Parts: sequence; structure tokens; C-alpha cells
Amino acid sequence: MTSSYKVSQSDTTHGPEGEHHLIRGEQSSMRLWHREEPSGEKPETMNEYETLGYVIEGRAELTVDGQTIALAPGDSYRVPMNAPHAYRILETLTAVEVTSPPTEK
Repeated sequence: MTSSYKVSQSDTTHGPEGEHHLIRGEQSSMRLWHREEPSGEKPETMNEYETLGYVIEGRAELTVDGQTIALAPGDSYRVPMNAPHAYRILETLTAVEVTSPPTEK
């Protein structure tokens, strides 16, 4: 396996939900949600990884374990591994996330 120390914009891959997969490490991976448009609440889900995120622009509501939090530019957030969660984009959203362990989702 070859180590990646850099991934250029032209080399990023895109996931089925619109996410841009950036770089992947041994313990975590990074993805970008770029200009995601409001589209109603997403279905509740649980993931086998922890997600840490940072909102660059836009607004969203994130519900984690039944608690709804408002997200705005400059806010950071965390979704624990296996925590039930859902989100709703209120204004066109750009956010970067790190998942641990790494994921292709």
C-alpha cells in the first residue's frame, strides 16, 4: 500500500450522498460537503465511526440522540459512533468533516 501525503482537488472522489472524499489516513478520513442545498430532513441514521465537523458557510440543524442543535458558520460539531442522528440543511451548507475510523461514506 502506498502512503498518500497529498490529494489534489482533481483527485478527490465523490460519494453517493454528494460528499467529496478528501484524504484518508490510517486512523481517520476527511470529507467535504460543498454547497449542499436545503432539501428537507435527512432520515435518521447511525454510523460505525465518529464524526467531527466544522461549518464553513450556511446553516443546518443536527439532531443527535434526540437533542437538536443549530449549526452556523464557525461552529464545530460531533456525532459519536453509533449515535442516532439526522440533519436538515437550512441554508446552502459547506462543511468539512473528519471520521474515525476512516470511511468511504
